[in-house]
Amino acid sequence: MLLTDKEVQNKRLPEGKKQLKLRDGNGLYLLINKSGKYWHYDYKINGNRKTYSFGTYPAIPLAGKKVSAGYSKGARDFLVEVKALIKQGIDPSLKKQEDRQLEVAKATAKKKQAKAEKDTFEKVARRWWKLQTYWSSKHARTVLGRLESHTFPWIGNIPVNQLTKGNITESLQHMVDANVYVVADRVHGYITNVLEFAEDHDLIEAAKIPKKRNIIPARKAKPTKAITESKRIGELMRAIDGYKGTTVVCAALKLLPLLAVRTGELRHAHWAEMDLGNALWTVPAPNRKLKEEFKLNPENVHYVPLSKQAVELLKELWHWTGRGNHVFPSNRGDSRPMSENTINGALSALGFKEEMTGHGTRTMFSTILNADGFNPDAIETQLQHKSKDSIRATYNRATYREEREMMMQYWADWLDGIRKK
Repeated sequence: MLLTDKEVQNKRLPEGKKQLKLRDGNGLYLLINKSGKYWHYDYKINGNRKTYSFGTYPAIPLAGKKVSAGYSKGARDFLVEVKALIKQGIDPSLKKQEDRQLEVAKATAKKKQAKAEKDTFEKVARRWWKLQTYWSSKHARTVLGRLESHTFPWIGNIPVNQLTKGNITESLQHMVDANVYVVADRVHGYITNVLEFAEDHDLIEAAKIPKKRNIIPARKAKPTKAITESKRIGELMRAIDGYKGTTVVCAALKLLPLLAVRTGELRHAHWAEMDLGNALWTVPAPNRKLKEEFKLNPENVHYVPLSKQAVELLKELWHWTGRGNHVFPSNRGDSRPMSENTINGALSALGFKEEMTGHGTRTMFSTILNADGFNPDAIETQLQHKSKDSIRATYNRATYREEREMMMQYWADWLDGIRKK
């Protein structure tokens, strides 16, 4: 005998019983226990007995009915569907589980898509930028300024998961058209880092980045202006000796060839870094040409052995600038070092504009000492050059301290000798 709606509604679990089954026909029954009322159907598939649950009463009524939105199914309607699946050899319980998993996957994908549409390139780029806490404030401003000027106006509003190689190429092309290749090169790197950040944070499946060589023309490296012929070096040294500039600039011109450091390192030298008693200059990490994260490590210093001639020049200069912090202060005061154009401006005034720069003293140093048979590793260490052989560089951490002390004195004596010829 089939169940009625009234019977299903009014039936209660008898006192002392744990559960009660009310059978409707065709295998459908209502299981009543302390937790509630559940529509069940027992079936057999692939030799296994299973129970399928349609849901609870009254959420699922006994029979379906017409509603304003169409038709609301009941337990008997769901039973017909389940039996049809079993007839096809489909396990309804497994299908129900798969359907739920599919619904969850769709909901997750929809939520992810909605979030991705909010994650525009500009928003993600700013999140990446804020993480670069090891950058100097100046470098951070430069990077953000380039993104705001050259990238955000083109692709800033595009969701990162919709960004194409074509979009990125278009954003870089305007810089290429304006012949600002260096900036285009840098911005390509920023975009690459931003999209790799997005990939790591599961905002995109994979970073789609166009190859730089297909967008930005390769630039020919300009050879460093440097005098490497002995006779001309002698003429340069004599010209430096005769320079009629300020005491600070004269000292810088004379010391730069002796030290073989970068002009920026020389300009930013502080008296606190100089140990004239032990003939040693310790260049701190922030003043070296290093990646920003390495500048934060105080152990990344560079030791520059000072020749007798260098020590003598520094002692003389100390009487002029030793009361301040900078060894080579600006002519406007000790709050800043001398201008970055000072050295090259002085060399130009001496008539060497077309053949020599401050950086060229390093090439001069390397050329002569390599020709005179000094250890190339010691020379490269003095110049703070990394070995191109990455494996060798990993294991070779020698500083060649004693060898460099002898080498720097040899170099100073050689310059004195060539100056007199």
